[in-house]
Amino acid sequence: MEYDPDYQKICSTRTVQSDKKGFFNEFYLDVRDACGDKWLQNYFGKLKSNAARILSIFSDREICDPVLGVLEHVQPVYKQKDVLLSTQRRAQADKFYLMSSNAEVEQDRTELLQQALMHANLAVMRAPAPHLDTSVDNGLTLAMAYLTRANILIGLGEGEAALSDLKLAANFGLESKQNVEYYCKMAKAYAAMAESARAEISLKIAEKLAGPNTAIIAASRKEIAQIKPAKREQPKELVPALAHGENPALSGAANVVKLVETKEKGRFVVANEGLKTGDVVLCENPVAACLLPNFFGTNCHHCFKRLRTPVPCLHCSGIAFCSAQCMGEACETYHRFECQFMDLFIGSGMSILCFVALRIFTQAASLEDGLATANLLFEHLCSHQDVRQADDYLQRSLMAGFLLRILQKALYFGRRKTEGVNPTAVELQVATALLGLLQVLQYNAHEIYHTMVTDEHCFDGCKVVYVGAGLYGTGSYFNHECWPSVAGYYVGKKLVMSATKPHRPNEIVAVNYGPIFTKMNLKERQRTLRGRYAFSCNCLTCQENWPLLQKIDKQVRFWCTSANCVNLLKFPKDLAKDVRCPRCRKNVSLKESVAKLIKIEELYREAAEAMQSQKTNEAIELFKEGIDAFFQIAALPHKDTLIAQQALLKCMANTGTTFKK
Repeated sequence: MEYDPDYQKICSTRTVQSDKKGFFNEFYLDVRDACGDKWLQNYFGKLKSNAARILSIFSDREICDPVLGVLEHVQPVYKQKDVLLSTQRRAQADKFYLMSSNAEVEQDRTELLQQALMHANLAVMRAPAPHLDTSVDNGLTLAMAYLTRANILIGLGEGEAALSDLKLAANFGLESKQNVEYYCKMAKAYAAMAESARAEISLKIAEKLAGPNTAIIAASRKEIAQIKPAKREQPKELVPALAHGENPALSGAANVVKLVETKEKGRFVVANEGLKTGDVVLCENPVAACLLPNFFGTNCHHCFKRLRTPVPCLHCSGIAFCSAQCMGEACETYHRFECQFMDLFIGSGMSILCFVALRIFTQAASLEDGLATANLLFEHLCSHQDVRQADDYLQRSLMAGFLLRILQKALYFGRRKTEGVNPTAVELQVATALLGLLQVLQYNAHEIYHTMVTDEHCFDGCKVVYVGAGLYGTGSYFNHECWPSVAGYYVGKKLVMSATKPHRPNEIVAVNYGPIFTKMNLKERQRTLRGRYAFSCNCLTCQENWPLLQKIDKQVRFWCTSANCVNLLKFPKDLAKDVRCPRCRKNVSLKESVAKLIKIEELYREAAEAMQSQKTNEAIELFKEGIDAFFQIAALPHKDTLIAQQALLKCMANTGTTFKK
């Protein structure tokens, strides 16, 4: 395949800057113009190490002035809290809540409560931390917002979420120990959870605190009697077990696979022993993963779960979490450094891979741990330094410098002796490691996606939604083929890979990097792979130049039935006659193979019917049985089996993280 440098440059640029409107692109172009092509090609382009490149952008006179001039102006830019907006939204929530209590039709009541919940969520998100502004709500705006939302959730029958909000309200300053109304609300929340014993205990405490004021207790009992717990579907996503346990030498991978290395292909994963269709070969948490900015308002920033009742950071309003636990874990680690720069990141137009590179440092237990992780990744994962151009190195070096400046301003290195941009020795090490990560991530990061399903059906109309990106240490070792032999899907951020065909010992276990033969012809696939991943594919699909899925006919190639023969034979014109195998020179009958194929296609039909009936696990078992049986008698491409493998992936993804629009 002929190398296309212009296409490769476009692909590479998008892994640094995904939005041309961001200011980083202008920064890069200004520096590029200032240094000139001669210096770039004859000096910078000939530097042999990342450390030398980083040192160059901060110290070489041809380039350092425009670099330092921009980086010294980096300042926090983020969505701040707004106490007045929070109180206004809370008032709106209270208004809709009161209107719902007067609604006579249940559907109208529910719609009004949903409107109230929307305003309450915004009230929670924009409320400042306790006691920052005592002129409003005595500094308890956040606690009051949580209390308002708890009322609404009780009305919706969502007791568990209401109970969580009540506890958060108390944590953020609401007086609860002697508060009769608080315990009454606790009782209602428990009632909405169908936990009558706990509801009664909470009411008894409220009754004791109320003393002679029995009216409030009587009113609460009357409300509790009318509460209908919401019938919410519990998430069905499960983390599957690895086939035959975890491989002690390959983190997150099953014992049935192993890592091998060749000069041509580098390190890659093969079957350690025979694999069956459906065997789980990988179940791995990311080294680091980041949510796409488009989903900051809809998904948890930490675990990527879809939000219904967001829990905010105490200092910014730009991101949200699904729980106090996720908020605590994030804010105690990476978010304390990233918090005040979230809008700056977005405004720069930097790609999601830049977020991930930064996260490897901000989430680390220490600066030393961050450096160790980054350097190990650069050492072990592919970075294709042999194909990089001077332009590419300059752009990535400038991005590393920008990310370093963020860390400086966020006090990642502690209090600095100067506010100047020029880095210290350890800061240079971090910038060098960031530059290495920006190279590694280009070829090794995974898109993280969840499945959006409709209210009517879990398969019809379902859609894969790209929500983030992550780096997976073991997952990065899986090589590409244009028709993969494993299916990847996600449970939250956890990457799961399951076999979509049986594998012989030492057979490559391959994923697909995007260009897939069912939708893209050979020339297009090779151009994309060469431009995006800097290699030409030589998989069986490419060698045999399989046609697009829609152009594949119904013909099938059967394995010769003679012992130890691995030749493929075309579908016989006359089943009554034997077929002469040109390899083993024997006459063989394919009657039994054809009979088995008929049974296999019947299994595929039964699996499709199970999918239509939304019986996911039943469909998976039928597809597994059929696909395993097919590969015993025949080889791809076979249209029905290709479609069955695609359907199996859809079924497996349905057991992972799904959400409704």
